[in-house]
Amino acid sequence: MIIKSFIPNTAFVPFGGGDWNDSLQPVSKELAQRMISSWTVEMNYQAFSQYQRVYEQTGNTEKALELNNICERIKSDFNRYLIKDGIVAGYGLVEKDGNISVLLHPNDTKTGIHYSILPMDRGIISEIFTKEQALHHQEIIEQHLKGPDGARLMDRPLKYKGGIQTIFQRAESSTFFGREIGLMYVHEHIRYAESLAIMGKADAFVKALRQANPVAYRDIVTCGDIRQSNCYYSSSDVAFNNRYEADEHYDEIKTGSHILRGGWRVYSSGPGIYIGIIVSRLLGIRTEFGNTIIDPVIPNSLNGLLTSINYLGYHLTIRYETKVNNFGPKAISINGKSVKFTYENNKYRCGGAMIQTEQLISMFNSKENILNIEL
Repeated sequence: MIIKSFIPNTAFVPFGGGDWNDSLQPVSKELAQRMISSWTVEMNYQAFSQYQRVYEQTGNTEKALELNNICERIKSDFNRYLIKDGIVAGYGLVEKDGNISVLLHPNDTKTGIHYSILPMDRGIISEIFTKEQALHHQEIIEQHLKGPDGARLMDRPLKYKGGIQTIFQRAESSTFFGREIGLMYVHEHIRYAESLAIMGKADAFVKALRQANPVAYRDIVTCGDIRQSNCYYSSSDVAFNNRYEADEHYDEIKTGSHILRGGWRVYSSGPGIYIGIIVSRLLGIRTEFGNTIIDPVIPNSLNGLLTSINYLGYHLTIRYETKVNNFGPKAISINGKSVKFTYENNKYRCGGAMIQTEQLISMFNSKENILNIEL
């Protein structure tokens, strides 16, 4: 069904009713069929890549090869049409002559928006980017998409013209400047944090985690308003009076001169995503195809960190030591006994330690276990 939906002469799924960003829904069905979301294309690539691995594990080499070929087509078209001058566009638009122009890109003359973080983060997480592309786009994020409260969806909001819609529905008609329209949406900021972990940027990763955590919030975001510290906030909303004021003064956010208020709280999926990244990227414990992956990304400031978790029914106390680096374990021991491991693949840095889960469990005691990880 997905392949049959590809826009003719490409390996791109159509934008349809929108992508992750609900505020950027096309104004018409006709436009929806001509638009391409770079983020959705990357998600398609990631899903097919992961399913290719499932087929490889089950020995279905024919299906694995088929998916690999599709992924190569997606990557080829992605680089040909959606990356211009080395920068990924937020969207592609099939023009009447069949050419594909770009939106949310420095070459975009329609919206006035030059950068979109969604395809930059997902480009790393999906691994469709090369290492050089990943580093380049993280530099762009640091330069153009950061505020005191974290990473922002775009470099500026869409222009508000009294609710008149030309390309996107909610972002052009909503009078409320918050959530996705206010651009600091915490869900995507957490994905930004995840991309930092994948690249091994430990200090920036932990800072990003703190920017999403309401506990001691104003220690890390000094212009933040008072927040209820036992609630997850879905956004950080600048205290502008209206959309017109936001349009005129948006660039001032970077100076820290505007108060940043917590948006929707106790939101559904966000806390789960956050905790998942704490466990899988900070503490670095993941399971995959019968293997346990140990891939923490720990800054020097957390050297000696101790954590206790229940893993597969066994109680573990884990100690982290940053002796050489902030990622890529150099030595692992369980209850004082050294553990042999191989490294998982990470195209951007040294990957995590990969240990057969059965081997790991065979070294556990029934009650208490000490897992020591040297980086």
